[in-house]
Amino acid sequence: MAKGVVRQILLIYLSTTGIFLAIFFSLWYGKLYEGLVLSKGAILRDWHRNILINVLNARFTPLDESAKNIAQSSGLKFAIFDANKLWFDNLDFDRSKAKFRGMGIADGRVFFLAPMSFEGYFLGRGGERFSNDEGLKILLQGEDVAKDLLAIRAKVVLCALLAFALLAFIAFVLVKIALRPLEDKIRLLDRFIKDSTHEINTPLSVILMSVEQLERKKTQDEKFERIKLAAKTLHQIYSDLVFYNFSHTLENEKSRLKMKDLIAERLEYFSPFLAQKELRLERNLSEEAFIFANKNAITRLFDNLLSNAIKYNKKGGKIDICLQKNRLQISDSGCGIAGENLSRIFERYARFDASQGGFGIGLSLVKKICLENGIKITCDSRENEGSTFVLEWELFA
Repeated sequence: MAKGVVRQILLIYLSTTGIFLAIFFSLWYGKLYEGLVLSKGAILRDWHRNILINVLNARFTPLDESAKNIAQSSGLKFAIFDANKLWFDNLDFDRSKAKFRGMGIADGRVFFLAPMSFEGYFLGRGGERFSNDEGLKILLQGEDVAKDLLAIRAKVVLCALLAFALLAFIAFVLVKIALRPLEDKIRLLDRFIKDSTHEINTPLSVILMSVEQLERKKTQDEKFERIKLAAKTLHQIYSDLVFYNFSHTLENEKSRLKMKDLIAERLEYFSPFLAQKELRLERNLSEEAFIFANKNAITRLFDNLLSNAIKYNKKGGKIDICLQKNRLQISDSGCGIAGENLSRIFERYARFDASQGGFGIGLSLVKKICLENGIKITCDSRENEGSTFVLEWELFA
């Protein structure tokens, strides 16, 4: 339980911390990326101006031929294009990857994309041959920065992982320190429950053995019957507590169980309870019903369903048990369950009739056993009319 609380707290803390770290390191990566582009691409602005000046000086030469001459003489990698035509291109990457104006990185290379305009380089308009209106653009290719970009990414990821690991370790230590008193209390409570349960078993076994001996002597009176019922009730509560809290101490091996024999055995055990409330029992048990499961678990499952059918039934009422190949139905004529409570009947400690006593773990235990053994359970109930529980499982080959 304490470990589950620690995991939940750490999960919430690390999730929120991870979001903030992701935002922080994303911004840091953006700054490093921008710094790399500015440091490696600053010279591209000068190259852009040089290309414009050379094109202006060769204004009587066709643009494509002029661009080719500039590339051959300077060794620059660039492209000149507009929306309709590509005038020149000797780039080492696809120019469509430069999706925005200004400086950036495409295919590991710095680029600079700007209009082919002389405005900004001269005081007057100058260079009337080309203007913004024509839509011409120059895309220049700069230095290969793939290794630098990879180093930045590795640095950011490594720092992010180290920061996350450090914060996770600090959070774990702090949570452990904060929850240590709770863990101690839970450990003490578990030990108390375990010891108490063990101590209860001895006198309970003595009582049950004494009841069996008295039964053999044909001792039958009202007080004896009450003692027998009380002992069996206590034994059932004890069995539920052991199964719920210390199931690891029980045999968990699964086997092929004949459901008719198991149910008949449990009905014999509960016969004093049925007689006390004068309940009529209708049974229809198939010989062909088998299930592959743990016997202790199925016994606890059936005992809890039958116990509820008895406990919440009216005196002189009726219980129907119908067993088919892979289906068990237990119906009673008891007080039923209100519609608003029906969805919560399998919750642990859920109780809707305080007058009947109990701890509210019976149906929770039933649900747990069903989940562990692949059994589907449904409940149909109407207040003041009774309840029907249906169990269905895969056919055993």
